[in-house]
Amino acid sequence: MVIDQTPPSQVVDTLRAALDEVEIGVVLLDRDLVPQFVNRCFMRMWHLNNATELEKLDFEGLMQVIVSKQAQPMPAIKFNEFIKKRAELIRAGAEDPRDVRVDGGKVIRVKCKPLTDGGRMLVYTDVTDLIEQADKLKELATVDGMTGLFNRRHFFSLAEIEWARYQRHWRPMSLLMIDIDRFKSINDQFGHDVGDHIIIRIADICREEKRKSDVVARFGGEEFLLLLPETDLDEAQSVAERLRRVVEMREFSIASRAITTTISIGVAQANPYMETLFDLIKMTDQALYAAKNGGRNRVWAA
Repeated sequence: MVIDQTPPSQVVDTLRAALDEVEIGVVLLDRDLVPQFVNRCFMRMWHLNNATELEKLDFEGLMQVIVSKQAQPMPAIKFNEFIKKRAELIRAGAEDPRDVRVDGGKVIRVKCKPLTDGGRMLVYTDVTDLIEQADKLKELATVDGMTGLFNRRHFFSLAEIEWARYQRHWRPMSLLMIDIDRFKSINDQFGHDVGDHIIIRIADICREEKRKSDVVARFGGEEFLLLLPETDLDEAQSVAERLRRVVEMREFSIASRAITTTISIGVAQANPYMETLFDLIKMTDQALYAAKNGGRNRVWAA
C-alpha cells in the first residue's frame, strides 16, 4: 500500500488548478455561503474580469454582480426577489437543476451540491444546444413539416382541451373542415411540387385569417381543420365564407405559372347531444361532403 504524503495545501492547490481547466463553471462556498473559489470558466460565462473584486462578497453579493452584468437587468424589486430566492435554495441545499436564461439566448443550468463541511459546490453548465435540440424535437412532434401548421395529432390534443372547456361551460364552439377542390387534377396537370406549393399557400391563408384563439391544423393531404372557440354556427359560416373568398380571389404564382384554385368548407357547431369531439368532426366531415357534392367552391353548414 502506498500512502500519499503530499501536503494537504498542495493537494488543494492541485484541485483548484484542475477545476480551473474544466469547461463548466464551478463555485465553492463555505457554510456561510461565502465564495472560497471561483474557476475561470465561471468568470468567462458571466463576463467577469477581476477575481479579486469577488473576494469579499457573499453569495448574494456574487449574484448581484452577475445579474448586473446582463444587458437587460431586472427591475429592482424582481432583482432582489430573484437573488433572495436563489440564496434560500442554495442555503437549503436544493439539488434540483435550475435553468437560467441569460443574454444572447443562452441557457445556463445551475446545480447545487451540499458538501460534508456544510459548504456548497455550485456547477454551471451551458445547455443552450441541448435546450435548442429539445425545442426542435418538440416542434417536430407538434408541427406539420410541410406547412408549419399543427399536425393532426397535436390538433387533437389542443381540441380535446377546448372540448372539455365546452362541456364545462356550454359556450359555443364550431369547427371548419377545409378541402382544396380538384386537387388531384392540379397534381396531374402541374406536378406534385406545384401541388405541394398550393397546400403551403392555402395553409398560409388559413394561418393569416384565423384569430389568435383559433386552432388550425393540417388534417391530412389537402384537408385542414380550423377550430373556433366561442363561435356559433352563423359566425363560423361567416369565417368560412371569408376564407373561401380569399382563396378564390388569390392567384398563386408558382414556377412562372399563374394558378387559381378554390376550396370547399364544411361547418358544424358543437351541441349537447354530441358525446365526444369526434362527433363534431364527423358532422363537419359530412357538411364538407355535401359542399363537394353541391358543386365545390362553397360553404356548407351541418
